Amino acid sequence: MLFLQNILRVLGLTCLMVFTFQAVANDEGLSWDKRVVHGELANGFRYYLFDSRQEKDAPKGLTLANLVVLSGAIDEEENQLGVAHMVEHMVFHESDGLPHGVRKAFTDLGLKQGRDFNAMTNSENTRYMVNLKNTTAEQLNAVLGIYQQIAFHAKIKASSLDKERLIIQEEWRGKLSHRSRVNDEKKALLRVGSLYPERPVIGTQETIKNTQASELRHFYQDWYAPNNMALVIYAPVDSVELEKQIKRTFGSEPKRVLPKRHPKDPLLDTDLKMGQLTDSGSKVNRVALLYRFKNEHANTDESRRDGLIDYMTRNLLTDQIRRQRDVLPDHVRVLSSTKGSVSPNVDILGFSVNVDEGYHALGLETLIQELERIKAHGFYQQDFDQVYQKVEKVAERNKDASKSRGTIWSVKMVDAVTSDKILHDPKESNDRLLQLVKTISLKDVNARLKQWLSSPDRILYTQAVGGKNIDIGMPESVTAIFDEMRSRPLGALEKEKTVATKVLPETAKNGSVSLISRNTELGVSNWSLSNGDQLTLLDPSVLAERYQIDPLETDTKTFFTAVSAAGYNVKNGSTWAEQIAVQMADATGIYGWTDEEFQQWRKENSVFLSSKQKAQSLAYRGAIENDDLATLLGVYRANQVTPNIDKDVYDSIMASLKRSAGVDVVRPIEMFSRRLAQARFEQSQTALALSDLTPLSLEKLNQVRHKQVALPVQYFMVSRLPEKQVTNLAAAYLANIPRDTASYDQSSYETAPVIQQAGQAIVDVSLNTEPKAEYRLYAYQAVPWSPIAAVQLTYLGERLEAQLKQRLRSEVQGVYSVRVGLDLNKETNRAELKIQYSSSPERLDDLAEMTKKALTELPKMITEEWVDEIHKAFADVEQNRLEKDFDGTLVHRLELSETLYGDARYLDEMDELASGLTVVKLKAFAETLNFNDRVIGLYRPLD
Repeated sequence: MLFLQNILRVLGLTCLMVFTFQAVANDEGLSWDKRVVHGELANGFRYYLFDSRQEKDAPKGLTLANLVVLSGAIDEEENQLGVAHMVEHMVFHESDGLPHGVRKAFTDLGLKQGRDFNAMTNSENTRYMVNLKNTTAEQLNAVLGIYQQIAFHAKIKASSLDKERLIIQEEWRGKLSHRSRVNDEKKALLRVGSLYPERPVIGTQETIKNTQASELRHFYQDWYAPNNMALVIYAPVDSVELEKQIKRTFGSEPKRVLPKRHPKDPLLDTDLKMGQLTDSGSKVNRVALLYRFKNEHANTDESRRDGLIDYMTRNLLTDQIRRQRDVLPDHVRVLSSTKGSVSPNVDILGFSVNVDEGYHALGLETLIQELERIKAHGFYQQDFDQVYQKVEKVAERNKDASKSRGTIWSVKMVDAVTSDKILHDPKESNDRLLQLVKTISLKDVNARLKQWLSSPDRILYTQAVGGKNIDIGMPESVTAIFDEMRSRPLGALEKEKTVATKVLPETAKNGSVSLISRNTELGVSNWSLSNGDQLTLLDPSVLAERYQIDPLETDTKTFFTAVSAAGYNVKNGSTWAEQIAVQMADATGIYGWTDEEFQQWRKENSVFLSSKQKAQSLAYRGAIENDDLATLLGVYRANQVTPNIDKDVYDSIMASLKRSAGVDVVRPIEMFSRRLAQARFEQSQTALALSDLTPLSLEKLNQVRHKQVALPVQYFMVSRLPEKQVTNLAAAYLANIPRDTASYDQSSYETAPVIQQAGQAIVDVSLNTEPKAEYRLYAYQAVPWSPIAAVQLTYLGERLEAQLKQRLRSEVQGVYSVRVGLDLNKETNRAELKIQYSSSPERLDDLAEMTKKALTELPKMITEEWVDEIHKAFADVEQNRLEKDFDGTLVHRLELSETLYGDARYLDEMDELASGLTVVKLKAFAETLNFNDRVIGLYRPLD
């Protein structure tokens, strides 16, 4: 992800990279999509309803109910920092009609916080979300009643606030990190001139501790008004009846006069503002330049036309920036751009380059030169013609894509409400766009480009490794560089390269395949290939009939997996070489082709083959339409038959690795993680060093790659194609791949699992520069892998997490969030447990003791009620998995079964997966889990 895209994501900005012109502010010409029932009560309360039964593929019984309060942190006064967020927490406590609290009312409905109900606050709004899995009229009415209490009847008692402060404080503490510090610096730069940097959503440590309940009640009375709210519901219910219930529930609260809102848009000026990101944890050298400008929407076709011009200009600019990377000087790289919104009516266009240490000035000069070059020359006509055709294709495609959105309806409705826009009928809006695009020319797009790049409100900032101070001059000297570049006769822009159309290399003489065994009841057959590889083939239609799974229109793909023992954790040799060789081979694509040629071929043929290397295995996976299976097998074959690494790929990746390894910045949390890894795995070095890279020449890595592909391979295919057709393709593309390990030292193939060492250890360090402590636990226990045990451990982990949250958060307010992972590792036959949370430094040791005690009480956490709940939940998940992705599920389970058992028995026992989810069996299993082999990490602030 490019740097500036990360900036915009952090700030909650709306990227314009996706072509979605279905919402235009206050548009009177295009109405709301008729499938959405919407209205406004007499008191100003608005509602937007979608009956999911309108779509045949909608999740059955699912309701997504959102109560949106159109106020957030930007509406706070100077003495109210964090109040909007604190109110969001407090409305879950007592209310007029729910003296025991809103949270209890939700849980009494069988809902779980985090999973079924939650809330969030940002700068502009506050949102409450409820999910009902099996909707009934009674449940939905109950949710509406609870929402009414949240909206109008919260008590916000001082005694409850004092308890909640501790949780909010831990939420604030949990966000403290290098990343948050840098993001805050970026936010202050990008939104300078507005209130956003001065209104942190979560507040400050001081305001969380000291803000009085009366201030929260004041904000609540000001902004939690019916005329400042909207209800958005996606549900399988009659919208007319739901409308009546909404009127009964929310219609009696009187409309109120809202306070005057603070301006959201920054004040733009003609100054070049300069800044620097100074966090000492920085690992990159960068120069960024950003332009800010007005972009207001109106209710006219002219506004929609402007939106189209923006979209076309942005697309052309992205492509041109990519091409200009080819002419960057040494020490400057990764020229990138992005566009987004910093506020409702102000957009930002940003550019950046990465540089080597000591070359920020060159990076700045290069960045300005390339921007002035693009501005002076404008885009090429042939490029405009292509983006014009893209607009037409996307508009036509959008008409059909919106016919079945599923739960995306909820997302789109909420987005329209929070941005004060209209969700148009896609056919009407896209037909209108198709008419408007005919009025747009290259001249219009180039004019918009010049308008953007002539915006006087600009922000320039630098970032350096370790937060070092960088001097790139004053605004006057930067302006002089702009003037100098404008006076130069800058060369023409780079043109799109002509990319040759490639075809896969022809296969050699076919190999052969022979049947080893067959299981007709499961539809599984095992085959031996003439090169020593083996193929396990599954016809899913056999099991579909057995499990009564109806075929879908999308069941037209073949799933392919190829697994070898080419893991990275070799006993003799470089583990880094094994990993880098695979990375470079993937980047090479097909040896002898350029990257552009391979990417074009892959896009045209819709072929995507991914690799995943583990300590003791290397797997390639892909799925493709049945008619194109030969193409997928062909690209895999080319990868194996010609496993050479392209020199340009080698040079590029090796340079990047050396730059990363050469950065001498080690963040405190990284030091903590390294010490934990050393305690767990007895590894003295866990980070890549320059000394690891020095011996890795292209010749050496090619040798490693050739050694890897010489290993025999086990193939798994799930396909509804005729068996003979699949085996013929295997003979043509797979059976003739050379496999010859005899040419290599057999000891070079020996690998070892990466496993935590036996015993107990505590890593207790005081390194954190923030007022935050962290607890981590890594433990394991030997458990033979089985599908039933894997399911049991998954749910036991969820139960442990829920109970730890209850004890550490709700009962003692010691943490904000707890993360627990409990999985059965099939490679190591170990149940592996991970627990992680942050807390105040003063409470870390007490919370660690509570965690230790909770682990011993896992069997007591298993109750009849909980087991009934997870049994039903698993049945729903499994049924949905099989109905929606039967073939994809089978390929995963087939691979597991054949690898671990040597046969396909897992497929024969899928209907027994829930048999382990009983109180007796879960308790008995939990009794065996002591996790005596453990490493505990305690990360404290600096002394």
